[in-house]
Amino acid sequence: MKNLLNKQTINNIKKQEIPIIIFGAGIVGEVLFYACREAGIKVECFCDNNINKTKSPKCGINVIYTPDLKKKYQDAIFLISAADIKDVIQQLNDLRYPKWYSCNFLLRDFDIYQCQFDVPMDFVEYGVSTCILCHDNYLTPDKLFLRSADIIITERCSLKCKDCSNLTQYYKNPRDCDIKELIKSIDAFCTIIDEINEFRVIGGELFMNKDFDLVIKKLSNEPKVRKIVIYTNGTIIPKDEKIECLKNNKILFIITDYGMLSKNLDALVQKLSTNNIAFYVQKAHGWTDCAKIGRHHRNIEQEKEIFKKCCAKNTVTISNGKLYRCPFAANAARLQAAPDFKDDYINFLRELRENINISETKKKIRAFLLEKEFLKTCDFCNGRSFEDPEITPAIQTDKPLEYKKFNNGYKKNN
Repeated sequence: MKNLLNKQTINNIKKQEIPIIIFGAGIVGEVLFYACREAGIKVECFCDNNINKTKSPKCGINVIYTPDLKKKYQDAIFLISAADIKDVIQQLNDLRYPKWYSCNFLLRDFDIYQCQFDVPMDFVEYGVSTCILCHDNYLTPDKLFLRSADIIITERCSLKCKDCSNLTQYYKNPRDCDIKELIKSIDAFCTIIDEINEFRVIGGELFMNKDFDLVIKKLSNEPKVRKIVIYTNGTIIPKDEKIECLKNNKILFIITDYGMLSKNLDALVQKLSTNNIAFYVQKAHGWTDCAKIGRHHRNIEQEKEIFKKCCAKNTVTISNGKLYRCPFAANAARLQAAPDFKDDYINFLRELRENINISETKKKIRAFLLEKEFLKTCDFCNGRSFEDPEITPAIQTDKPLEYKKFNNGYKKNN
């Protein structure tokens, strides 16, 4: 029955004599292009919200900046390859493009190994499976599913990048997070949610916390967690006794290559390769001027526009037992760099401790993730749009940056 429905969908797409455009020019979009070719669907072009991806063709066809689509195409069919399908659908509706399809019917049974890519196959599999899972759960929203959640395990970093979007450059006395409290947060969060595609373990530099392995083991043993993504900067190599916990098919390393600053990159890659641990190395890129902290005094409509365009608004972050929409909001709270805006986070650990009905907490989280139009903390952020100009990444500062601190009566793990 499913194969029959897929064939009918493909035939319906072919019958409509209007351009077919793939929304999303990343690795999943590339896979989708080859799946379309196999199905006999001719793709006109890609579109993407990242203007930098429009500078060169993808798979031999053009990549168009999404806001410019109407200049060329009054009507089109869109095949969505971006995991954040809800945001894409909203954008297409705003642009008055009502014809769209999730890419799942083409990707689900497509053999990616018949194609060659410029990135490791582990990363291709990861991207495709993430997209399929996110689309499935958006189209059948009967449970609380999250695409990903960052979990901060340390404020410390081996680098001091003055434009770090995780605001590590502002910490004067950075500390490791308490492992017991991290475990409690993971337990509480996984009690509430039904499934999460990936936990992204971050800092700072996560290997600065010598007990990082306890967090990895906890996540590895949690059945509701499908993937664990470890973000590192190639400066620290885990000790041999810590490597064992990383030998798990749930784990994927994403290593940012900062050139000479990533002094142990080659040795880290060698160790991961030797131990058959999946990894992907990417050059530092895509940095924008989004890390300055300061009040802008925007009105509500301006805040909504900043939030709508933000490329990090779905980078859900767990910090001190609370759920934030982005790393800026999470770290601004840790730094007390903004007032304690109660509507800008969900204190899920406290709710569970106080025996608040789990179904009610689920509703709060779902509304927080799907219905939020802006954060009050957005007024303290420069904004983080795909169209913002890129800046030189990883410029180092020799001392913590200054900012205004708010007295929120803040206590960790409150």
